[in-house]
Amino acid sequence: MREKRRWQNTWLREIAMQQGMRIGSEITIRERSLLKDYSYITRQIRHGVVLEMYPYHFYCRMSDGTKESFRYNEFLGYEARLIRLKEKKGASMKFFKKEPVHETAA
Repeated sequence: MREKRRWQNTWLREIAMQQGMRIGSEITIRERSLLKDYSYITRQIRHGVVLEMYPYHFYCRMSDGTKESFRYNEFLGYEARLIRLKEKKGASMKFFKKEPVHETAA
């Protein structure tokens, strides 16, 4: 029964995988604080790479070399710490790359 209960609530992981989270994905973490007027202010922005994915949390290697654990709720936007997938800049630029011109000596 314990084993059944362990894998019963993995729907948060499945939603995160549907939104594009995979092992090796680059992420951006924005730590924010709630102000008195109920608006948020961003305190710190960090970057990392997803290393391992478990039913309730995932591990990331941060840019400073530390390994940190996050809940899927933070990725889905329900917490004060926002985690988003990092957009790849090179993907849209590959169509505009100029090919090198090779001159032949005559």
